[in-house]
Amino acid sequence: MAHILVAGLGGLGGAVARRFLADGHQVSGIRRQTISIAGVDLYPQDLINDPLVLPPDQIDLLCIVLTPAQRSVEGYQNAFLTAPTRLLDAIAAQQPLPPLIFVSSTAVYGQLSGWVSEQTPPKPDQFNGRILLAAEEELSLRTLTTVVRFSGIYGPGRERMLTMARTLSEQLQADPQASQPEPAWTNRIHVDDCVSLLSVVGERWLAGEMVPPLVIGTDNMPCLNTTVLNWIAQQQGLNLALAEPDIAPGKRIRSDYLSNLINSTNEPAPNNKDSKRFTLRYPDFRAGYRPLISPA
Repeated sequence: MAHILVAGLGGLGGAVARRFLADGHQVSGIRRQTISIAGVDLYPQDLINDPLVLPPDQIDLLCIVLTPAQRSVEGYQNAFLTAPTRLLDAIAAQQPLPPLIFVSSTAVYGQLSGWVSEQTPPKPDQFNGRILLAAEEELSLRTLTTVVRFSGIYGPGRERMLTMARTLSEQLQADPQASQPEPAWTNRIHVDDCVSLLSVVGERWLAGEMVPPLVIGTDNMPCLNTTVLNWIAQQQGLNLALAEPDIAPGKRIRSDYLSNLINSTNEPAPNNKDSKRFTLRYPDFRAGYRPLISPA
């Protein structure tokens, strides 16, 4: 049993903490709120402003899954630079720094087009991507780190495309000349598969295995935004027929690390029973959105 500290117990961080608990680890958590998760030793605090209080037991693995309080330069700097560096400084004063999993985003690739993978140099063109990339670089200098860049996360509570499909259908029914979204390549991963990937990376660190410094988390099935919207509408009995051209702008993201994990075995094992084996529960958007859709 290892001791894992999860900083950030929101939807994704909380689910990761529960997964580590289910796998028999001791889990401590940090969040601003005082709402606890059963089985997690909670240390409620503001990592940006409060004097930091850490668990007394040695930390074997640190997982940082923070979200900004607001979408602004200050919000991103606080969440991804100030808070993590203050946390690492506090841990370093108490013990040698443990391996770190840092949750980032494919926003660091900016508006690149064509295929993008772990081997593609990042090229952020907006403040969020630039700050995330700076945080990745800063934290990776401090301790052994795996950065996990997720593409668009969806799942329960993250249902923007479902709402958009219904809204577009209603608008176009009322006005056939209403504006439509331009077709573009999109990339996504279900939140349950995010949790499984973070768990596998963590188990590999704890097992003393070699873990790459960068992992992309995506379902490896990029598709047009209009393809997704048309399918969601169809599943709900709605009338929507957006253009689905063969050529469209945007990047198509693949995870070589994830492909290697999946291809390393022909027979999927239960999640985390074997840290070398992995399968996507939702390998494409159809599999992932279907359980979220209620017929009209």
